[in-house]
Amino acid sequence: MSREKAGYRDTIADLNRVFPVQGALSRGDVAAYLGVSPKTVSRRGIQFSPVTGRISKADLARQICL
Repeated sequence: MSREKAGYRDTIADLNRVFPVQGALSRGDVAAYLGVSPKTVSRRGIQFSPVTGRISKADLARQICL
């Protein structure tokens, strides 16, 4: 069984604080959260759903944690 990445729970808590009612985030939301442009979000390799173009908070936390 794999372990969760360091900082995962803190990142989830912070995402829930910043986006309390949203379950899935847009590219613009992620860019605002990270403090970068939407183009930079793409360059960092963050994977969004090809169907909806959004990402769940749990998936984002997994991808940006150390």
